[in-house]
Amino acid sequence: MTIMEWNDRLNLGVELLDNAHRKLFSIMRRMLKLHENPENHKLMCQEGIKYLKNYTLKHFEEEESYMRSINYAGYEKHKRLHDNLRDRTLPTLEHETEQAGYSAESVQRFMGVIMAWLTQHIMMEDRAITGKVPTRYIHVRPKDEIHALEESISQIIQAMLGFKSQLVSECYHGENIGEIYFCRLYYTSANGAPIIVYIGFEENLVLAAASEMMGTRVKKVSKLTQSVVKQLSKSIVKNLGKYFAYLDSSSLKKDSMISYELLIKTFQNEYPPVSILFRTDEGYLVFCVQTSELQEQ
Repeated sequence: MTIMEWNDRLNLGVELLDNAHRKLFSIMRRMLKLHENPENHKLMCQEGIKYLKNYTLKHFEEEESYMRSINYAGYEKHKRLHDNLRDRTLPTLEHETEQAGYSAESVQRFMGVIMAWLTQHIMMEDRAITGKVPTRYIHVRPKDEIHALEESISQIIQAMLGFKSQLVSECYHGENIGEIYFCRLYYTSANGAPIIVYIGFEENLVLAAASEMMGTRVKKVSKLTQSVVKQLSKSIVKNLGKYFAYLDSSSLKKDSMISYELLIKTFQNEYPPVSILFRTDEGYLVFCVQTSELQEQ
């Protein structure tokens, strides 16, 4: 695992914030070297994660104070990204790492997600504060809608597979959480508007779901298990139609498996109105919806 080196492109031109960002990069680089001392690996990872988390949250407070001082128009949306990482993503990843006994795999997942989030956030959302780039966080769905989606998807996964799940992020922006298989479902609404749904299943979740559905242990991903991903994806959307009118009135036109790289291209200009990440008992699940009907609401 590597981390992007600090460079002038990341500068905001605000000394307080630039110094904090450099410090975050420095902390993450040190964290990546912890495996070099296997004797004290667990303790060092535990303390390193705690320090990284505390410094990140302190930086958020300073950054939010700066945004208020300049009356930044995008303050509320930007703060919501901070709140999501603080209240959702960090606690979930930290708990997962603790449960795994700070194993190399769990620490790498923690660092991978946090590094990707911070790098992306600095390059796009933080630089947008000073007008260097436009924000990608344009369409914000109401919190009660995200909560309804969270409950609905959790209930569907529980009913279909018997797996419990929880929301990890209501602002998933393509953080790499391991080997994921994505299904893209192309619908049209009753008004003829396109609705594109992306649902991603981490490899462990694919295998567990396939095993549950086939009644036998499945050890590797194949064309057959990818067909399970498609089937599950369509079932999730169909069941969500009971709760969300724009999905209930839609008609499926095409489905296909796509790569992680192709999914990331959907985030190049702006984030989908709905882009959320779940953690189930067996692995992670991504749910994204791109449609003009949500953008216009």
